[in-house]
Amino acid sequence: MLAIAIDDNKFLAYEGDGHHGHAIWPAPVFSIATLLTKPEDISHIPASGFLNQTQFVFREDSFDPVTRIRRGRLYQTPGTQPQEWRVEAHPAYSKETREAHANGGWLLKRLNGFYAWPAIRDVVGSMTSVQIALGTRDAYTIWRLVDIERIVTGEDLLTLRARAALGALPELNTAAIPAEGKAKVLETIDRLSNAAHRAGPEDIIEAARAAAQWCLGVYLADLEGDIKHRQKDLGQLATLLKDKKILEPLARIFARLHSRAKPNEQERYDTRPLLEGDAEYALAAIGMLLREVHWSL
Repeated sequence: MLAIAIDDNKFLAYEGDGHHGHAIWPAPVFSIATLLTKPEDISHIPASGFLNQTQFVFREDSFDPVTRIRRGRLYQTPGTQPQEWRVEAHPAYSKETREAHANGGWLLKRLNGFYAWPAIRDVVGSMTSVQIALGTRDAYTIWRLVDIERIVTGEDLLTLRARAALGALPELNTAAIPAEGKAKVLETIDRLSNAAHRAGPEDIIEAARAAAQWCLGVYLADLEGDIKHRQKDLGQLATLLKDKKILEPLARIFARLHSRAKPNEQERYDTRPLLEGDAEYALAAIGMLLREVHWSL
């Protein structure tokens, strides 16, 4: 199985069989990676960029900034770091050539090694629910796994699509939002926007529900002059919106989607877990809500 090794002092990269290796030059872009197969996996994103503290490393082969599609290979730690590798002299350091010549053409180095991750084996039947976080806890992006190809080296080439492509919220017309409640409207929409780029489907839907409840409460409070509307839940707001042919069903849908994130509700009604497409729908529905209340540009 092909393996890579990285020197965490000079960040030189090598590839080989895990015992012997040659330099990868020019060096590819490597990212700290975390495999996300369920919402709680977000907590597993490493706090630092130290290679001996990460389970996965992503090797980027190509990136299209227009389509936000990334292709590359994922490698997994064998568990113990660093490892001892026999490597050829690295072309970036001429003195290594002399050292290797005096040592039979090889250098002995202690490197952080990673082995090719068998994606086809590990995600069979569940590819649509797999996401990969690239980066560390204070700065990361989330990517959806959309395709896997087995290449001649035996590695699995992954095609990733940026989570940023999930959907976009309309730009707010802040002047149109009622002054009473405006600050929290902006806060809930900003929280939803951040979740859309960084969180799992359940968290996105939870943020969308909170935004829907507050936006509709503020809208009705301003329309009817009753500030208590801001305290009502979505079910109560839906009843008050019965004359609003678009807003009423939107309120009820957010209430239902939110409840489906609860394990007890899934058990009671035998419903499936929330997926990426559900989160995309929630974002689109919030966009429609903002347009219907005339708060968007």
